[in-house]
Amino acid sequence: MRRLREHPVGAWTYGRTVGDVVNSLYNAAPGWSYLAARLQILWQGRAPDPTPPPPAPPVPNPNPYTGEEQAAAVFCGESPNPRDPGAYHALAEASARRAGDAGRFWAWAGEPCATWPAVAANGYRGPWNKPTAHPVLVIGTTYDPATPYSGAQALAKELAHGRLLTHHGYGHTELTNPSTCVHAYESRYLIDGTLPPPGAACRQDIPPFAAPVPAAASPPAAERWPAGSPGPAAAPRAGSPLDAADPSGRPAYSVLTTTVRMTLSAKVWPFASHAGHR
Repeated sequence: MRRLREHPVGAWTYGRTVGDVVNSLYNAAPGWSYLAARLQILWQGRAPDPTPPPPAPPVPNPNPYTGEEQAAAVFCGESPNPRDPGAYHALAEASARRAGDAGRFWAWAGEPCATWPAVAANGYRGPWNKPTAHPVLVIGTTYDPATPYSGAQALAKELAHGRLLTHHGYGHTELTNPSTCVHAYESRYLIDGTLPPPGAACRQDIPPFAAPVPAAASPPAAERWPAGSPGPAAAPRAGSPLDAADPSGRPAYSVLTTTVRMTLSAKVWPFASHAGHR
């Protein structure tokens, strides 16, 4: 990454590469294998093939619009963010000191919220420990690069009646990194409200690097994101604020180890509509 700041490889700038790393960590198999191959090609001074976009979700209307504003409408409308665009430079560097290149990425990801024109009329920001009609099942992945397992643990404790199901796996949520064991618990919970026993844990069906990477460093779109699954955050483009960030940087491999230290969150399945509000 340090080298890319001063010497981009074709269209692969520092900002674009950090965005590609963060996004590609969401899907562990085969995403991590393709990411490793792209980083290796960049290390050799060559430009890898561009990462294909995720496939469109299966809806009655073909070619649905999947622009970046869809995520921003939720993110900016329902969370507090600085309204001064100039504040994000300091936030980005503070985040980089805490979480490396990925921290800088996520700080700049919130910058569009400074000028976002709308706020949720009835957004819910707590408290989260109010009694609910039914218990809430919280599923946390132990090596989630975007919503750390510590966040799932904290949420399960904070809820008035929560139960944590541990998913021993990699990538962002079990939804895009499946576990047959987790699916079974989810089905019982959603059908009849049965919770997993305290301390229950499952393993991911397919671990990272389970298969060799083809010669091309980018996967077909259908292999990268399961149809209908939530895609990752938008990657910064060439010329983004990330490319103009502080010149201190670290080798590309460090990004793989620091992205697990991001803002806490968790995947939550409310059994009743009023059991959870996010």
